[in-house]
Amino acid sequence: MTDFYRPDPRIGPLLDRFNIAKKDDATSPEDLKREIYQYGKRRCDIEASRDNLVYYLGFAFEVNRALDLDSLALAGLLSLPIEAFASIFEQDEDVPTGLIDCLRHALKQPAVLEWASAKGAWLQWKRLEGLYRDEVEAFRRSDAYRRPGWRTRSISPAQHYLIGEICRIGDIEPPALATRGQAFDFISKQGGNPRFWVEPPLPTAWWEIDE
Repeated sequence: MTDFYRPDPRIGPLLDRFNIAKKDDATSPEDLKREIYQYGKRRCDIEASRDNLVYYLGFAFEVNRALDLDSLALAGLLSLPIEAFASIFEQDEDVPTGLIDCLRHALKQPAVLEWASAKGAWLQWKRLEGLYRDEVEAFRRSDAYRRPGWRTRSISPAQHYLIGEICRIGDIEPPALATRGQAFDFISKQGGNPRFWVEPPLPTAWWEIDE
């Protein structure tokens, strides 16, 4: 009988774990293909996208039982200068011994939590603002943008929302728009998504404030 399946050499341990013979005609080829595909996704051994890397890095916090940490506050805390982070523990007699416990302890300090949350929100805003601008510019450069058909389609729900927010925040009368192209031009002229009109302020460094 002709072999229906030639296994990827990377997945030998996976086949062994499920007690699957490498030339087992009784095993469903679809099950094997599914395991191979998921193996690559889980192990991130395919060409990684940014989302793959973000997901994979999160595993470090899962295995260390740190999923309770506030993500925005943690993002801000990780941007601290080492001297500022060390100063959190100078007055503490009982300093945690593990790194995760040190992070958790730091975020229990009101001044640190306030600063880290604001810095995390700023970092997230900068990241999302960059992604948004890049996405709009990529669309403008795309073949889809140069094809006129999309402009005559009806306004999308996302555009309706953005137009409503622009009019509410800018205190202007809602325009009479009928097509997706008209909505796109109006949103662009007004500065795009209102969420990215004003950059949030950077928080004052609490460790530099004279008491």
